Amino acid sequence: MERYCKSAGQHLHVVAGDIGEPRLGLDEETWQHLADTVDLIVHPAALVNHVLPYSQLFGPNVLGTAELIRLAVTSRIKQFTYLSTVAVVFGNAAAADESADIRTACPARDLDGDYADGYAASKWAGEVLLREAHDTFGLPVTVFRSNMILAHPRYRGQLNLPDVFTRLLLRLLAMGIAPGSFYARGTGDGRGHFDALPVDFTARAITSLGDNAREGYRTYNVVNPHEDGISLDTFVDWLITAGHPLTRVQDHAEWTNRFETALRGLPDRQKQHSLLPLLHAFAEPEQPLAGSALPADRFRAAALDNENDIPVCHRT
Repeated sequence: MERYCKSAGQHLHVVAGDIGEPRLGLDEETWQHLADTVDLIVHPAALVNHVLPYSQLFGPNVLGTAELIRLAVTSRIKQFTYLSTVAVVFGNAAAADESADIRTACPARDLDGDYADGYAASKWAGEVLLREAHDTFGLPVTVFRSNMILAHPRYRGQLNLPDVFTRLLLRLLAMGIAPGSFYARGTGDGRGHFDALPVDFTARAITSLGDNAREGYRTYNVVNPHEDGISLDTFVDWLITAGHPLTRVQDHAEWTNRFETALRGLPDRQKQHSLLPLLHAFAEPEQPLAGSALPADRFRAAALDNENDIPVCHRT
């Protein structure tokens, strides 16, 4: 931390803004100074919530992106790196193609209340806006569609507590019961695969590939395509091997009912930070896949060009 503070003090100038406000909530002088001097915009800011509807995410996630596009084309054209989500293209093979134009491959979205529908739609709208800005102003854009981002392998204990993966593992430990399998039996090769990448690799890839994109429009599916056999069931195996008392409930519906009952019995504060709001994502067993559900040929090739191949998931 001391090393970071020393370096940041020499090179980093922080301006506090608000992604949900016009001109990011900045005064005219500050806004104009940024418009005149910034040459690269990296946009990870979003209200990340898999329960709220699109209408409540529209302001920060869609209008906020529009405000940053306005900054990107004011005074001079700037490079733009956008952190999207794989949820934008799940279930749509044409849109999942890294070379596809999202506007034609997925011209509309249904908001039928499925898991994370509102969030996915808000990030889809951001991609559409950026495509329009690229065509209209020549804005150089790089889009990164991430799946689950895991903790840094060298800094143990530094977790993203609100994310669905951390909530799941912590509550499995607290309740002491896990499903016999998170995956449908008798389908595929039965191994399953949890599509996730560590935060350090993800950050390096976004930094290097985004900075290299001085023109054009590129989309990368930031996923783990390796057939590594590491699934959510494997994480349960690792927890049991580490000595945690976990009982597997073979009937998935029985596990779901028992797990939900236990979650609903928690004190209100613990219930708020539990898996309960997201439990519907695990109501049915998943179909096992040997690798990612999305293609990542362009992403892996670009990562390899930067001597930074996609890591294989393993226990650390």
